Formats: sequence, structure tokens, C-alpha cells
Amino acid sequence: MKKIISIALASALTCSISFAKEVKIGVIMPMSGPIGGFGQSAMEGLELMNKMAPKLKNGDDVKLILVDNKSDKIESANAASKLISSDKVTAIIGALTSTNTMAMTKLAENAKIPVVAPVATNILVTKRKDYVSRVCFSDAFQGEVAANFAIKNLKLKKAVLITDVKNDYSIGISKIFKRTYPILGGEILQNAKINAGDTDFKAMLSNIKALNPELIFFPIYSAEAGLIAKQAKQLGITAKFLGTDGMTADDVFFKAGGDAVEGFYATDLYSSSAPKTTELSKKYAQTYKEELKKEVHPFGVLAADSYNVILNAMNSCEDPSDSVCVNKNIRATKNFAGASGVITLQGGDAVRSAVINQIKDGSKSYLTTVEP
Repeated sequence: MKKIISIALASALTCSISFAKEVKIGVIMPMSGPIGGFGQSAMEGLELMNKMAPKLKNGDDVKLILVDNKSDKIESANAASKLISSDKVTAIIGALTSTNTMAMTKLAENAKIPVVAPVATNILVTKRKDYVSRVCFSDAFQGEVAANFAIKNLKLKKAVLITDVKNDYSIGISKIFKRTYPILGGEILQNAKINAGDTDFKAMLSNIKALNPELIFFPIYSAEAGLIAKQAKQLGITAKFLGTDGMTADDVFFKAGGDAVEGFYATDLYSSSAPKTTELSKKYAQTYKEELKKEVHPFGVLAADSYNVILNAMNSCEDPSDSVCVNKNIRATKNFAGASGVITLQGGDAVRSAVINQIKDGSKSYLTTVEP
């Protein structure tokens, strides 16, 4: 009898082991290159969420497979190809920024592998796509929020716009701001143009100073924003500065700008000091601070929610490795209580609030929340 019981227990154990599965989620991030700081912050938040929720409801393990796109769009496409063809992932998180995300979405569409972008805000990221979604708002919303804040809150009606013409993100937000700001009663004195990687902005800023603007709106990334801030102060420019989520996403902004960035405003995806609207947002913020010894980074929490939305979709599929089913449920996300707040997707786009921050004493300070 003991022998029979032993055989039965062994058989049961073997069955349980054989049914233990692993689902794979690919991750494409800029872990090196010009925006490597963005990817590192995003991965910290994503890995923490994976640690907090490492399994599906059925007990399957969730494995993250990270590929560094080196801040490059060609590398992003190569990464997607590897994850889809070699690693056989069920879904992909990434590639963080708009340009790099758009470089790999066609591959995912053709393979019917869902992509969830944490912070790719360009309008075109999800346009005419069936397998691409995002948990952040789009540039259309952010551009309108910036224009409204400038006119209605700051009461500034003469602005200069600075656009990075090598950056889809910057171009997209600038386009919306240029359309919205004049409708609200503002005047754009000049649309100045820069290129990612530029370091000397003094000639451009001297021309801007001569126009005597009340506001300088620059939806650009951290490195260039910090240098512009420093050089603007050196030239004695007194205009208010308004940036977007890419401005403070990397500490290089604060390092390059120093005390020149004090008082700058920015639209943003998230603020660690904004009221928490879900239980998970409270738990995640507490765990983040305890384990990483710092405040939640917007890119980190949005990467975490990309993961959460995918897991929620997988939990609704009989076979969580069925990418078509997973995508269907991702796109049907409604009133999902995530780590960054409540998320609803419409056509792959998130309908969610934005926050306004101001730089005070060398760090971001929450001002207000703007609902869609």
C-alpha cells in the first residue's frame, strides 16, 4: 500500500511539474546610448513590478527578456525580430520612445505580437495599428495641456517654440502646440529648431532674447533642455520655460542645467507626490521607495503598468501564450487599477490624466492634475 501511495505521489508531482509553464514578455529598452538613462529608469520600475507579481493567476511564471536597442531605431527593429523569431515572446514592452517604438511595430503587427509602449507618445505610434497599444497619453493631449496651462494658468501670451527636428516626439507635440496656442489667444513669435546632440545654443538663444518672449516652450529631451537652460541664464533670458515629460526624465537635465532650471514648468506623465488613486499605486510607491531608495520615476511606473496591462490580459486567456487573445484583451482594457492610476484604452490609446510639475529646490514639485 505504501508503495502504491508513493507511486501516486510521485506521479502527481511529475504532473504538476509538467504543467508548470513559463510565458515570455520581450522588453526593448535604451539601456545605453544617448537616452540610456531613460531605459535604466524604466527597467528599474519594470523589474520591481515583475518581482512584485512574478506569476499569472494560473501559476505560470512570467519571464522578462531584455534587449538593449542602444537608443537606436535600427537596433529596435533588430531587437523585435530577435524576440519574435528566436525567443518566441507572447508580447513586447517598449521600445520606450516614439521613434524607436515606431521602428519595430510593423514587425510586431505582421507577427501578431502585441506591443505595449510605456511612454511612446507620438500620435502615429498607434495609428492604423491593431497590435500596438500604450499606457501613456498621446502628444495630442500633452500639446493641448501645455497650451492651456500657458494661457489659462501662467497667463503668458507671447511664446517662442523650440523643436528638435530629429525627434518625432518633439515634432508631434510642437505641431499640436502651434495649432492650439494661437486659438487660445497666444502668439508664437518664432519656431526655433535644434537637432538632437547639439550643445551650443547661444546664437539661437540670442535671437530669442531679442524677441522678448514671455514663454519658451521646448518639448525636447533632458540633455539639450539642461544645456539650453544654462545658456539661457548666462544670456540673461528672463522668460518662463515650459517643457514636457522628456525634459526631466533623465538626471542629466538637472546636472547640465544646475540652478538655471529652477522654476521651470513641465507637463508630465506622473508625479510621485500626486494623490494616489489605486491601492496598487500606493503599494508600488511604497515598495519602490523601500527597495530603490528614491521616488517613483515616471518611466519606471509606466513600464510597470505596461507589464500589468499585459498580465491582466494574459489572465483572461485560456492559453496565456496565445498572442492574439492577449492582444484582444489588452485592447479591451477598461478602468484597470494600475500602479500609475486608472487606465482605460480606446483603440490602443490610453485615456488618462496628465500632471503639471515645477522645478523647486532642484527637484520636481507637483502642482496639479489635468483630466482628459
